[in-house]
Amino acid sequence: MSKRDSDAILEVLLDFGGRKIREYCLKRLDEGTEPYRIFEDLSMGLEEIGKGYESESSRIYFTSDLIVAGRNMKRAIEVLKPHFKRSLRARGRVVVGTVKGDVHDIGKSIFSIMLESNGFEVIDLGVDVAKEDFVAKIKEFKPEILGMSSLLTSTVSYMGDVVEELKRMNLRDKVKIIIGGRAVTEDFAKRIGVDAYGKDCIDGLRKCLSFIDA
Repeated sequence: MSKRDSDAILEVLLDFGGRKIREYCLKRLDEGTEPYRIFEDLSMGLEEIGKGYESESSRIYFTSDLIVAGRNMKRAIEVLKPHFKRSLRARGRVVVGTVKGDVHDIGKSIFSIMLESNGFEVIDLGVDVAKEDFVAKIKEFKPEILGMSSLLTSTVSYMGDVVEELKRMNLRDKVKIIIGGRAVTEDFAKRIGVDAYGKDCIDGLRKCLSFIDA
């Protein structure tokens, strides 16, 4: 992506009025750009804003910027969602949630849309989800896959608590687990014993499809 394109994405994400993001999405759709590609580009911009916020030595974005960018990403989701091609094949059921202590939901929301567009039934538990709630919903819905998200380093370890609670309740071997989010790494995923790490929404979707097609 060129610097000009990157700057344009940051501009629409940081537009306080929220008008530019809609115009941006509609223009790229009219140009024939796949909605998945638009999602990826906007996600990269959101990631750049997040890094600019977290950098203590050279912080260029602040809490207000994160809030505005998050709202605009939600607006983009609403514009682009009807344009995803849905699979007619029923693939399986996925329970998703952002773990306890973390209230970020943009990445999880995009991941859910990707799953739904490819034929999965998604039960979204929202944010700040406790291990007991994950267990209860797995018992209730009996999903093939559990997806957990964490964007904060202070909450990522709670994913391990959820895995241990599933083991304690004899449910771990009944569900595949995939984790993702800015605070998650592949090494961490291996350490807590989950089945997959999704580096982004596209990679996460690909791995969920592999679970079902295996």
